Amino acid sequence: MSIEEMRKCLRLYGIRSNEMSNELIESKLSELIEQDPNKYLEKWVNNADKEINYMIEEALAKNILRKNRTNYYFGTDLIGNGLDDVIAYFKNKANSEIKATILNEIKSK
Repeated sequence: MSIEEMRKCLRLYGIRSNEMSNELIESKLSELIEQDPNKYLEKWVNNADKEINYMIEEALAKNILRKNRTNYYFGTDLIGNGLDDVIAYFKNKANSEIKATILNEIKSK
């Protein structure tokens, strides 16, 4: 697993790893895996949508997407009620332009 993948995995745990050193990233991820290996398997190994989950978490952290209770918004547009709806929204080819816009905003912030 590369350092970049480890950073993404930590983001799925809700940990901002952008400012962390590589050694701290490895240590923190190892600690989380030892505490609950099943959670790691669920969040990273067996998660076919981990890249979309990562994008959603990064967009929330950078205020590109907003979350109000279970509703997710891009600007004023409701894009899903719950994480599963948002993942389905971004998997839909008709919404690829919005997904690309969000990815570009994540890179620029």
